[in-house]
Amino acid sequence: MSLHNCLLEEAERILRQGEREMRRQMRHLELHLQQLREELPLSCPHQPDPGSWETRALTARLDAERELSSMQRLNSVLDSSHDDKLLALVDVEGFVPKEITVTVKDGKVKVLAEHREERTTSRGKEYNYKNIMKEISLPPGVSEDEVTYSLGSNNVVKIKAAHKCYPCLPSR
Repeated sequence: MSLHNCLLEEAERILRQGEREMRRQMRHLELHLQQLREELPLSCPHQPDPGSWETRALTARLDAERELSSMQRLNSVLDSSHDDKLLALVDVEGFVPKEITVTVKDGKVKVLAEHREERTTSRGKEYNYKNIMKEISLPPGVSEDEVTYSLGSNNVVKIKAAHKCYPCLPSR
């Protein structure tokens, strides 16, 4: 078996392991949220404030669901893409193409996605901002001018090298 296939199998194993852990954490959060709901009085006349346990629990659950969804999407892309020129995959779901920037500089590929939103409500103006920034170091032997990238219809940025290489993991 080639080193590339071994690395792909290892990446898939790590993704499956992460997916199992995310599901376990989701079950834990769901049980905790259910327990907290049972402790609350049935009628609660006020809206929870942003710092309340309800809001924090809901935010944690939504974050975990988004992360699990992202892992599942990347896993399906990995399953369908056995490309030995593939350097990395970056999930940019929730961003439109004009909000995504890819730069190749100083031996690194940077993917930045930023979304800004402003809307007026009955309580005043609300602002929403979200971003993703991933930085991938190029493997030895891959020069910056050999790197290509594309955004697929599944909102995953594929970063490739011109010749055969080994996958990179995003640095944090």
